[in-house]
Amino acid sequence: MKATRTRSAQPRAPRRWRTPPPLIRGSAETLEGMEILREVPGETGVLLWQAYRNVMFWATAEPQERGKLFAADAGQRRLEDLLSADVPSGIVDALVAVGRLLGAPEATNGDTLAEACRTIAEWAEQQGYDATSLAFTQTAALGAPRSATLALAVGQQARQRGEMPRAETWFRHAIMIARQIGDWDSYGRAYLALGNMARDRGNFPMAQRMHIKALRSGKRKGIAQIVGRASHDLFVIATETGRTEQAEHFARQAFRAYGPDHQRLPALAHDIAYSWMNQGYFARALQVFEALLPLFSDMQHQLMVRANIIRSAGGSGDRERFRKTWNEAMKLTREAAAIPVLADSLLEMARGAASMGEWDRAEQVAERALDVATERNEPTVLVRGEGILESIRNGRSVEKAVAARAGRGADQADSLAHEMVRSLESYAGV
Repeated sequence: MKATRTRSAQPRAPRRWRTPPPLIRGSAETLEGMEILREVPGETGVLLWQAYRNVMFWATAEPQERGKLFAADAGQRRLEDLLSADVPSGIVDALVAVGRLLGAPEATNGDTLAEACRTIAEWAEQQGYDATSLAFTQTAALGAPRSATLALAVGQQARQRGEMPRAETWFRHAIMIARQIGDWDSYGRAYLALGNMARDRGNFPMAQRMHIKALRSGKRKGIAQIVGRASHDLFVIATETGRTEQAEHFARQAFRAYGPDHQRLPALAHDIAYSWMNQGYFARALQVFEALLPLFSDMQHQLMVRANIIRSAGGSGDRERFRKTWNEAMKLTREAAAIPVLADSLLEMARGAASMGEWDRAEQVAERALDVATERNEPTVLVRGEGILESIRNGRSVEKAVAARAGRGADQADSLAHEMVRSLESYAGV
C-alpha cells in the first residue's frame, strides 16, 4: 500500500483583485481634455484644461518621478495667470490649489488635490458643463486612488453621458477598491450599476448575476438600501423575463427592505401594480394605482397613473371609476408637458375602453397614440399600438381578466397589495 505523505499546511496569501485600468479618455476625444475647451469659453476654459492636464500628469506618474514633471517656475507663472484672469469665484481657490501642485509636486497631498478637483467638477455640473464635470471627477478619483466613492461617481457620470465602455471600467474599478477598503455601500452600488447597464443592453443573465452580487453583499453587510434596490431591480428583470413567482418574491423583499417611508416606495409600488395589471389582476392593481395618484404632482406621472387606473378599471368592470378618470386624463392629454408619455398613456386608455366595450372611444385614442408615436419616432410604441388597434377594429378584447384564485400565492399577493396601499396612504399623509 502506498504511503501517504502529510504536508504542513501553508498559509494562503489573500487573493488580490485585479482589474484592467479604467478608461480615462472618451472615444470622441482626439486630445485629452479637449472637451473642456469645447465646453467652457474663454480663458477660464484654457485654465481649466491646463489644470486638468497637470493633475493627470501628476496622478498617472510614478511617485518618485513627480518632482521632474514641471518647470521650476511653473507654479509661480500659473498663479500669476490666475490673478490676471477673470475666473468664476467658485473655482478660484480650487485652481490655486492645483497651481500649487506645479511648485511642489512631490509634496502635494492627493486628498487635497482630489477635493480641489471635486469642487471644480461640482461647479461645472451646475453650469451644465457635463464633460468638464466628468473630467474633474475623474482627476479627483485618480488623485485619491483609494476612494471607491469617487470611482463610482466617475462611472455614473460617464454612463449619463452615454460613454458605456468608460463607465463599465470605472464601475469595476470601484468594486475592486471598495472590496479592498471595505466600502460595502459603494461595492453594492457599483454592482447595481453594472446590472442596470447589462439590462439596458438586453443581457438579462448578466444583469441577474450583477444584481444578485449586490443583493448578497447588502444582506451580508446589513445595508437595507442595497437590498431594497437590488431586490427591486431583480423584480423588474424577473417580470421582463416572464418569471412570475420569482418576481413576486423579489417584490415582497424589496417592499420589506425599503420600509414605509422610503423615497423609492412609490416607484416600486407602481412597478408591482403594473405587473399585476399586465397579468390580468386588475382589481388588485387598481387599488394601488389609486393610492399612488396623490403622490405625483408632475404632469407626466399624473397622466401615466390615471391611464393605468383607466385600464385597470376597465379590466375589472368598474365603470364609475373608469368614466371619472377618463375625463380627468383627457384634459391632461392636451398638455404639452405630457407629450413624452402621451402615446403610451393613450394606449393604456384604449385598452381600458376596449375592456369596457366602448369600441369607438378605444379606436379614437388608439389612433391618436399611433399619430403621436409616429411623430416622435417611437417604433416600439408603434408596433404595440398597431396590434392593439387591429384588435379594437375587429371587436376583440385586447386583454382578459384573470379569475380570482385561492392559494398561498394569491393570499400573499393580496396581502402585499393591502400593505402597499396602507404605506402609500401613510406616505401621502392621508
